[in-house]
Amino acid sequence: MFAVLGDIQFEVVGSPEAYESAGTYDFAEQRVIESKPQLQWVGDDLERLKFEIMWHASFTNPAAQLAQLRATAGEHLALPLVFGNGGFRGFFVVESINVKSQQLSASGAPIAIRVSLALKEWSADSILLSSAMPATGVSPLGIATTLQGAAGGGANVLTPGVSALLIIPSASGASGPSLGAGDVPPTVIVRSTGR
Repeated sequence: MFAVLGDIQFEVVGSPEAYESAGTYDFAEQRVIESKPQLQWVGDDLERLKFEIMWHASFTNPAAQLAQLRATAGEHLALPLVFGNGGFRGFFVVESINVKSQQLSASGAPIAIRVSLALKEWSADSILLSSAMPATGVSPLGIATTLQGAAGGGANVLTPGVSALLIIPSASGASGPSLGAGDVPPTVIVRSTGR
């Protein structure tokens, strides 16, 4: 697998023939009397990714792949992008889909299509994270622990946010809790049902 965007998998055979990443940096121009203007860095713009994908009937159903991609784009959600090596790139929205038919059957069904997919970074700002996170369709991972009461009975308590996906550094550089793969037994990792 080359990468996963939400539920859409880019397999090695149908992996992008071209992959482009673009990031820009925004500077404001401050005019100065009797001198050249000074530049002041304002911030980084959102990252844009472009994929050129070839889908052929010899290894997939191009029409079904395109329908799934368009349906996902139509949901207008920020989706996690994870590469095959496990590298989490961030959350992205589908900005555009361009399709060029390479080969069609006599009935017009696609045999080979080339898809240009443009993704735009979704900023996971800590202020926006709490309100925008449920809109992504991703249930946050957490750790279920047992809280012992005074009567000796236990109640399950979910400690949300202990996940590589949610450990996003703030502007000051501080981050949330950090756990290694062996720190938590798999039996206590659950998907949150509450929002």
